[in-house]
Amino acid sequence: MPYRRLPKTDQARLRALSMAVESSVQNGIYMNVLTHNTYYKAKTFLERFSREVEQYKKCVTEQSSKRGNQKYDTALRRARMYVSHFLQVLSMSIVRGEIPRSKRPYYGLPKDEDTVPNLFSEAAVLEWGKLAIEGEKRRQGEGGVPMYNPTMGRMSVEYEIFKEMYQRQQQLQMHTAEALRNIAAMRPEGDALILEVWAEIERSFASLPVEERLEKCAQFGVIYYTRTDRGKKKNEE
Repeated sequence: MPYRRLPKTDQARLRALSMAVESSVQNGIYMNVLTHNTYYKAKTFLERFSREVEQYKKCVTEQSSKRGNQKYDTALRRARMYVSHFLQVLSMSIVRGEIPRSKRPYYGLPKDEDTVPNLFSEAAVLEWGKLAIEGEKRRQGEGGVPMYNPTMGRMSVEYEIFKEMYQRQQQLQMHTAEALRNIAAMRPEGDALILEVWAEIERSFASLPVEERLEKCAQFGVIYYTRTDRGKKKNEE
């Protein structure tokens, strides 16, 4: 005997409600399968839920394209290279005695070492780029001679280009997470509404023979499975 089961995915939820709403009006005539109250509740929820799902999909697509975007990768590579080269030049200038070792802490670097920080991660590039710019400004503000090849200005340009792209990526991640939270919060309401809709649909066709009743209900979005073979569905999610 077929049994019904709530949709497990958001797309299946949308399909179930969409079929119920669309099938309730045929050729401009309201079919009276659902009460007007339930119909408008389903229609209103469907519109809201569809917007949230589309917003989430849009965010995921844009975030993925940004992450794999050649411009983003190039900006990261160039910022990493310029920040690294700048700090290497600083260390070599200190070793040669051109810049006092006491200035290393200006750049967030340990005074008694000559190491260059690891810039493997995006966060490290942002952190050390910021420290390098602030440290060079402070040193020059005290009368220090500007470094060259690269200059602070050239390094800053590459750093800011990447920083802007990175911040945009972070915003997309926040929007994606927000859209997903909104969808998750709406699912219980959607599932309860689907059960209400399906119950009314089945009551409307209760007087029909079993096969005809199941076929009619399925046309309105009710999802049925067979107990003898749970892997096969009478109609797909």
